[in-house]
Amino acid sequence: MNLLCRSYIKENAIVLTTPKRNKLLKDGPESESLMSNRCHILGRGSYGIVFKAIFREHAVALKIIKKRAILTLHNEAHALNWNHRNIVRIIKLESTPEFGLIIMERSNGFCLQRVVDTLALPLMHRLFIVLDVLAALRYCHGRHVLHLDVKPGNILIALDNQNNCSNRSYICKLCDFGCSLKLNESSDSSNTNGTTTKGTLRYMSPEALRSAPLSCASDMYSLGITMWQLQSRRPPYYTLTCNETIAYQVVKHQLRPDNYARLKELQLSSNYTKNPPLSSCYCANSVELICSYINQVNPQLDLYKKARRQLNFETSHGRVNKRSTKQQKQNKQPKLSHYFYNQPTVSATSLESAYSDLYRSCWISQAELRLNSFKLQQRLELILHKCLSN
Repeated sequence: MNLLCRSYIKENAIVLTTPKRNKLLKDGPESESLMSNRCHILGRGSYGIVFKAIFREHAVALKIIKKRAILTLHNEAHALNWNHRNIVRIIKLESTPEFGLIIMERSNGFCLQRVVDTLALPLMHRLFIVLDVLAALRYCHGRHVLHLDVKPGNILIALDNQNNCSNRSYICKLCDFGCSLKLNESSDSSNTNGTTTKGTLRYMSPEALRSAPLSCASDMYSLGITMWQLQSRRPPYYTLTCNETIAYQVVKHQLRPDNYARLKELQLSSNYTKNPPLSSCYCANSVELICSYINQVNPQLDLYKKARRQLNFETSHGRVNKRSTKQQKQNKQPKLSHYFYNQPTVSATSLESAYSDLYRSCWISQAELRLNSFKLQQRLELILHKCLSN
């Protein structure tokens, strides 16, 4: 056994030999060997678990998919062997009727959701992040693939000491193509035929909520919601717990997360409904059910039995920390802020309104009127240039 394999065994990573992969495909994440060795878990979700692993002498992340989500492997295959610096590379896919395995690159870094929850990002870094995600989306769209689940939980901040930019030591990588969709190349490449889609409801475009034809503009909408969240540091529609209400208001009344007055009204009115709202959930498991609510055919409140939680890399640094919450906060804040330090300037403060105008241009209800990726990139770069010139 070479030294690399020994080092990964020491950190409780799974060495993915062929017999080991066959065993995992048979037994899944509840494999006795995984539980007994306490292999390091990078992330959890209702559809699977992500582990540290080594494959062909390279550090990787292994996602074990449960059988009820095996169909998502077909979507993940859209990005198989893509090689782009802003996309988490999917190296290999394997499946049986019981379980599926996704082997992907593993970078040293943080989930963007964790960063947003921990500290306020300076404008300069928000611009870097959005430009990286935009580059990933343009690569996807150039290959006729829609991601359809753009959100902070699916963006990895990978630490990169070799980054050419002197103002940052990280790059952003888009991950989780489980909701992605291949555009129909036999028809107009700007649209798909009407289809049932999955994604995180609070980031989904109006056309996705209606199960209407989708386009690259659908990803731009989700990116606009993400840009707002990077600025506000709040989940979209954070005052509302009922996803059906959110879907109806987004489609019928053009509700957006920055309409705080309307969100307050809806929050107050929900306190007086006969049926209590659902606990907070983030994903649509069936778009047809949402559509029936939006179209007032059969509105009902008990639509979701279980929320889908997206896998992410929030816990990608060491084992579960058993220190006190106070100690964790004291150690975590400086660790993250070190990578996102920026001296605020008067000019940067005045550019916040320009940043806000951009994300509002991404979430216009009419898909054809939204800001496209080329114009968004140009305007982001212009704001970034002004930030860096101070």
